[in-house]
Amino acid sequence: MEWVWNSPSAGYLEQGILVTDRWQIAARYARSHGFKLDLLSLVPTDLLYVQFGVHSPAIRLNRLLTVRCLPEFLQRLETRVFYPNTYRVLRTSAILVASIHWNACAYFALSRHIGFGQDPWVYPNISDPDNARLRRQYLYSFYFSTLVLSTIGNIPKPVREEEFLFVMVDFLIAVLVFASIVGNMESIISKLDKAAHSVVPDHQLIRDYLRSQRVNTKLQRRVTEWSQHLRLYKKVTNERHILQLLPDKLQAEVATCVHLQTLRKVQLFQSCEQRVLYQLVMRLQPQVFSPGDYVCRKGDIGRAMYIVQDGCLAVVADDGLRQLAVLEAGNYFGEISILNIAGKILQNSTAHSYSVSHLP
Repeated sequence: MEWVWNSPSAGYLEQGILVTDRWQIAARYARSHGFKLDLLSLVPTDLLYVQFGVHSPAIRLNRLLTVRCLPEFLQRLETRVFYPNTYRVLRTSAILVASIHWNACAYFALSRHIGFGQDPWVYPNISDPDNARLRRQYLYSFYFSTLVLSTIGNIPKPVREEEFLFVMVDFLIAVLVFASIVGNMESIISKLDKAAHSVVPDHQLIRDYLRSQRVNTKLQRRVTEWSQHLRLYKKVTNERHILQLLPDKLQAEVATCVHLQTLRKVQLFQSCEQRVLYQLVMRLQPQVFSPGDYVCRKGDIGRAMYIVQDGCLAVVADDGLRQLAVLEAGNYFGEISILNIAGKILQNSTAHSYSVSHLP
């Protein structure tokens, strides 16, 4: 109930309409099956410790009735974290550790049921002060559980029927559940690799192509430096491909957040209305040039306007050596190319990259 009243995002959908009224949410929750389970989980069974003692954890099993909310919580958390793939790795690792923990608890409970020290398989006799310490009991049980579930072996041979049954169930869990967890981890790691390649070009693929085509070493080095720069500074060249799954409105908002400050630095657009800037932002396409690359040459047909976001560009003479001007962040060129003028607009100057340059 505290979540219903205090959470600013509490609500539910009814016929496509989000209901946020606190009384309606509370009434719907009170009629749900989960409300009854939550009430049972709040029953103060801890008071039974007075009669049975603190070494009877089973009397608090009603607290586990709230575990039903855990999958939904984990699913919602995944959509809110900044690094979902890292979160999936941590979540899978936590499930792995929790599984070993619960199995260790079951092993210790079975050992107490049979009798500590009755045979080599169960927990040693707690008459020994070292074995009676709580930390030793937990670490030994956790270690034993890890050996069984990882199928490493090197465990004492079961003697009683209960012990054989426990080991068989654990082996089945290890084969089925743990194989699934390991497969999930492998899938997450492969997705991490795939996600990185979706943002930054696969340099290995490019390098293999250059080698197969026997491209000269100097050009291969330039391609390598360009690829390393993209990966090091997390520069994206395929923005539209990454955002294509978003609705048009969200694409516009993301592009505005990323590139609007760049447009505001351009003197040509400082007097434009906000909606005009939004339209221009949607047409920007990032490009990255390495030092020495030519952005355009004199006589080329102009098809785009360029804005310098980072780095420097040099406007050079026909000999390619004498610098006529240096364009820095906020400068632009090629604006005549975007005007609706009949005929072909030719570039009247040559610009090459003076440093690593980013042009949105």
